[in-house]
Amino acid sequence: MKQFLLLLALATATLRAAAPNVGIVDADEVMKKYAKAVAIQGEIQKSKDAAQAAINERGKEVDAIRVELEGIQKRAQSPLLSEAGKKSIQTEFQSKVEVYQQRRGELEKFIQEANGTIQQRQAEMTKTIGAEVRAEVEKISKAKGLALILPKGITLYSEASLDVTEEVVKILNDNYKPAPAAPAAPAAPAAPTPLAVPAGDKPAAK
Repeated sequence: MKQFLLLLALATATLRAAAPNVGIVDADEVMKKYAKAVAIQGEIQKSKDAAQAAINERGKEVDAIRVELEGIQKRAQSPLLSEAGKKSIQTEFQSKVEVYQQRRGELEKFIQEANGTIQQRQAEMTKTIGAEVRAEVEKISKAKGLALILPKGITLYSEASLDVTEEVVKILNDNYKPAPAAPAAPAAPAAPTPLAVPAGDKPAAK
């Protein structure tokens, strides 16, 4: 029995010695707690909100043009119209359709550009923060003698003692120095906003 227990103890020690020294990092937690990442995400959200507000306003203007077109179509159906009146309304309708299509095209272009800008900023943030996290993780792994550090998302189970997320976050925050806020500039007069708006079905030509 003693010999068996001795062999078991030796086998356990051998397994522990052979097992790689591994660490775990929770990327989502880093993004939530790293002040720089939080600040960048906040700025991106402000850009999203501003873009959405502009889209909504432009959408109202496009809808207003569509309502005008519907009104013109109704007037064109009047049995009291003369031939000259019908031609006048048809000309008015076609002119308004061109304005509608132009404004709607402007809106679609604005949406595409806004989405592209936001996606680019998100990609830049991911690249910047990712590089900083990797640099600190490498330092921690060397300091702790870790052979491997894995993202938490790919592990089915890991002991809490392997998690070095809080250490990474602390170092990142300690090294982060926010840029001083720039003094507020005097407000410039607002430029007129060009018509443009969300989608509506193209009015049928009369």
